[in-house]
Amino acid sequence: MDSLKNKIAFVTGAAMGIGRATAMLLAEKGAKVMVTDLNETEGKATTRMINDSGGYATFYKLDVARKEDIVKICNNIFTEEGGLDLAVNNAGIGGSMKPLHEIPSEKWENMLSVCLSGVFYCMQEELKYMLPRGGGRIVNVASLAGLNGVGGGSSYAAAKHGVVGLTKSAALEYGAYNVRVNSVCPGFVQTAILDNVPAKILDYSTNVRVPMKRIGSVEEVAKAIVWLLSDESSYVNGHQLLLDGGFNAG
Repeated sequence: MDSLKNKIAFVTGAAMGIGRATAMLLAEKGAKVMVTDLNETEGKATTRMINDSGGYATFYKLDVARKEDIVKICNNIFTEEGGLDLAVNNAGIGGSMKPLHEIPSEKWENMLSVCLSGVFYCMQEELKYMLPRGGGRIVNVASLAGLNGVGGGSSYAAAKHGVVGLTKSAALEYGAYNVRVNSVCPGFVQTAILDNVPAKILDYSTNVRVPMKRIGSVEEVAKAIVWLLSDESSYVNGHQLLLDGGFNAG
């Protein structure tokens, strides 16, 4: 994937999980990675891991729920690095499993602020810097919950459905300007979000619903994201790539 070499990549939620795995793989492929996260300790740890391995990474503390923070950080990256070529909008939260009528309004608002508005505002800034450079690549991390309903997880499903819709709409708007926008929709992947999923649901999903009989890894998702950012996926645009071990096949 030589097409990623020396490209400036912006990754949100890169302190742990899918974001960390993606940032590290991008650096391995030669990209200059802008590691961003609200978790400063783990975000800096990701950055050290990349730099200690011979890669290039810089950390920026970022709360994607705050538009003003996104504007500031993207401007800082442009000033320091001279541009922006690749973006992975991954930052998100899981939330608790509750019936819709029991979800507190503040929990609903927080879910949408982080998982949906955060992606929207990041994309607005990313596109502003990509368009003058003649193109770019954006991958939004949605979820299997962005394609199906989730009993007990309505706010998360609503936010992730919104991410899929944003992705498709942006692909239509910016494809002619050499900006490809895609999303990945992981099923059950070993991240901290699974901590909020009841064990009986995980056991049922792994042993009955997932044909491959296992939970996915963050590295498997990272490989898909990096492929979508590379020229190897040059005609893929507006797609939602399922990574669910076959869960959604039947």
